[in-house]
Amino acid sequence: MITVFEESDDFIWLPVAGKKGGVARAFLPFNGLSATYRYGYKAAPSSGTYIDALQNIQRAFLNNASQWFIVDGGKKEQRQYKARWRHGNKEGAPLLGPTMGWVRIPLDRLEKITDQDLGNALSETEEQFAIIHADIAPPVLCETLKKLEHETARLYFASGQRIPRGQASPARLPVTTEQFVRDAAVVAYILKNADGRCECCQGRAPFIKPDGIPFLEVHHLKRLASGGSDTISNAIAVCPNCHRELHYGARAGELVDNVYSRIDRLQRE
Repeated sequence: MITVFEESDDFIWLPVAGKKGGVARAFLPFNGLSATYRYGYKAAPSSGTYIDALQNIQRAFLNNASQWFIVDGGKKEQRQYKARWRHGNKEGAPLLGPTMGWVRIPLDRLEKITDQDLGNALSETEEQFAIIHADIAPPVLCETLKKLEHETARLYFASGQRIPRGQASPARLPVTTEQFVRDAAVVAYILKNADGRCECCQGRAPFIKPDGIPFLEVHHLKRLASGGSDTISNAIAVCPNCHRELHYGARAGELVDNVYSRIDRLQRE
């Protein structure tokens, strides 16, 4: 069950209108916390700042507050409920109630969370109440490696960091891949010539494979995809760390220049 917000709370309950699986419309501070919001009975509306309005909606819901009004110019009597709010400040804005339910969120997300976030939280539960924890972030799904790299960088540098919820059963996408026909003789020569040392950082291979060969990876200085040759003059044996830095590191160009200056068999292409 919800609770009425108090100043000492680090969380807050928000009412959400709509049907599960449909469009959610929550009582959110769309005009800021200090703006005036309309709420309460349709026939006798009230107004107040956002927190004041929300607290009154919460109390009305807990008390199931209702009142009978004479409406339609005195033609009929109608029972109205107080736990309602106007979705917008324009005349004729819809009067909404917590028909989808209530969601408890961290207080610091009040001005950042969206109707969709709240609707999704309720859709994932069979209850009328849902909780969004402070340390849980929704998935940011990416269907391409390019988008994955872009979103990863964006989230890495974003202020604050929440633990991601992740995916219990990630969706699968059918893909077709193209790979080059490689020359095993070139690979064997490069690894043998390296003698168990990375030709970039010159450190030892991180481990020995079951076949007795030190684990190093063969890297083409000019990528095959860019027209590079699969020859010993364009390939080096590197440890996994250096391999990743050569592909993605800010110092990749410096590392490549250093390798060319030290190893005689290499030729720029």
